[in-house]
Amino acid sequence: MLHRSFLTSLELIWKVWKRLKTMKTSDKLFIEADLHCHSLASSHAYSTVMEMAAEAAKAGLKAFALTDHAMDMPDSPHVWHFHNISVIPQKIDGVIVLRGVEANIRNFQGEIDMQGSDLDGIQWVVASCHLPVIKPGTVEENTNAYINAIKNNPAIDVIGHCTASRYPVDFKKIASACKEYGVLVEINESSVQFKRSTAESCIELLNACKKYQTPIVVNTDCHYAGIIGRTDVSQVLLEAADFPDELIFNRDVQKVLEYVSKKRNIIFSED
Repeated sequence: MLHRSFLTSLELIWKVWKRLKTMKTSDKLFIEADLHCHSLASSHAYSTVMEMAAEAAKAGLKAFALTDHAMDMPDSPHVWHFHNISVIPQKIDGVIVLRGVEANIRNFQGEIDMQGSDLDGIQWVVASCHLPVIKPGTVEENTNAYINAIKNNPAIDVIGHCTASRYPVDFKKIASACKEYGVLVEINESSVQFKRSTAESCIELLNACKKYQTPIVVNTDCHYAGIIGRTDVSQVLLEAADFPDELIFNRDVQKVLEYVSKKRNIIFSED
């Protein structure tokens, strides 16, 4: 006899497949800013910043965040990458480029590997758990890692891919803490499409965010420019969860820019 959770997975996969088949091209891009993107500075990614900007413009994005891995990851760029990041134009091919980082959560106490002056030129911070930086723990330990990170590091803007199956967490506690501290929760397209992140986990996280009215961002976590801004599977999951549009933070680029401007005292040029 099939386990109920297995049946639920099949039902969701079938629903996603059917919806993707019926989506019109105009339906497919429903975010204005993709806020978790990797360039070839992260050595398991494959595109330059110029290629990313060109593809973002072609896709119709108005902004993207360049968020290469911070230094504790084996494939990260040297710290000088982040010290020098302000040389990247704020706008390329008409698309705003937020100079960011994907910081690593180091331990269950929430320490991250970007601190002090290393953050001086950074405009957007995603914080995530990755192997081999932090060994997976219990649900309580993994949850504490994320919550302590946002409590102790006000630079963090987004909690990244917390639906990853190797780091199980309490989604209600995550959503509640993110709401309290003004941190966004990520729905990660790459996790849904390519990694061991289940559709049920995303639905559970979305339901928790609805309960606490916690804003989310829907990001690709793209490692190749050709998929920047493409969040088709995530869109279907949002529909399945009946998730309110007003809680999807990056559907409106102006909301993103106002947030960054206020938090980091940046003025974005109209040119």
